[in-house]
Amino acid sequence: MAIESVKYTTYAQAVFIHLRLMKLLGETRFGVDHRSLIESALARPQQAAIYENADLIRQAATLYFGLIKNHPWLGGNKRTATAIVNDFLYRNGYEIHASNSGIVKLVLEIEADEFDIGEIEEWLRERTFSISN
Repeated sequence: MAIESVKYTTYAQAVFIHLRLMKLLGETRFGVDHRSLIESALARPQQAAIYENADLIRQAATLYFGLIKNHPWLGGNKRTATAIVNDFLYRNGYEIHASNSGIVKLVLEIEADEFDIGEIEEWLRERTFSISN
């Protein structure tokens, strides 16, 4: 997949999404804990595209995995990961159709090492649709 056509999430965008989400939810524990871990997770999709020829769904799976496993925020790591992945897919013409309980189950399984990137990818493929359709 040509990475030039993909709209990747920048560090500034990720921080904005995190801060906006946490304030919207009324959280008091939020902010950047480890900038390098955020940047590492954000680089995963491009690395997957370059080295694995990963398509957008696979790239989103690597992003989800990296953001949850890295725990880069002071709080709201799983919620922020979900918001960033949703934003990444939306900006690239896709959206996830899943229940809140389904998403909660997914992120808890990722965190508990019950889902690897391949399983996240499969989950996303079953629930991600083009916005134009």
